[in-house]
Amino acid sequence: MEKIKTLLKNEAAKKVLLFFNENPHSIDTAKGISIWAGCDVEEVEQALDKLVKNGALINHKTSSINAYSYTTEKAVVKKIERLLEKLH
Repeated sequence: MEKIKTLLKNEAAKKVLLFFNENPHSIDTAKGISIWAGCDVEEVEQALDKLVKNGALINHKTSSINAYSYTTEKAVVKKIERLLEKLH
């Protein structure tokens, strides 16, 4: 989980995790998430890729679209919640 802690230093990654922590059942595209987060879509795409690699998000990839959702691993969600609480 150290990687996610490091990723939280990135503003886009932090906003993405806040979005999914507040909306755990959401599935959205990079463009949709970037609008919510108020960040450049390219920054959000980079953050999403890193968060998927670190197990925080799931990439629902189809032939025409990439959509993302929060991990279903309860232990990972709890750790992310604790990290986010420390930021506030």
